[in-house]
Amino acid sequence: MRIRLSNPARLRHLLTFLTFDPTAVVSPIGDRDIEISFLGSLNESAQRHELELRLDAWLAANPDVSAVVTY
Repeated sequence: MRIRLSNPARLRHLLTFLTFDPTAVVSPIGDRDIEISFLGSLNESAQRHELELRLDAWLAANPDVSAVVTY
């Protein structure tokens, strides 16, 4: 799954937020994109749900940024 941020200056902050959990494998792709997957036995639907929960929490704390997720 990929996340594209509207503000590339906030990419490092989102990376830090997502990598706090060791079950998330997070890689920067370019200056405003992140690729993420989760370790373990989560199916695709559960991974999407987990990402949505985490991203919603981060976006609530960073209202100046918008994000688009592609699966």
